[in-house]
Amino acid sequence: MSADFDFDDMARLLALEHAFLSIALISAGNFSGLNNVSTSEAVQMFRDAIEGSVYDAGARPKELQVAMSAHLKRMFDHIATMAKHADQGAS
Repeated sequence: MSADFDFDDMARLLALEHAFLSIALISAGNFSGLNNVSTSEAVQMFRDAIEGSVYDAGARPKELQVAMSAHLKRMFDHIATMAKHADQGAS
């Protein structure tokens, strides 16, 4: 991110978030197929591990950990919705 945050920086941040959401869903789909669980169940497993790990690094200020956790919750809520659609199959 540049010192003078601008439109391009915002687009870069949103592109990274979009890529994360897409890769997380693809990974959950692959994991579900290999482990005989639904994509939604795989997303929940990933979510538990990733959201919990935010608090593993004790060097981060608590306020930052809480903010990171809130963003991850929002992102995983979106991935969970996509996973439900994946579980239902193409219609």
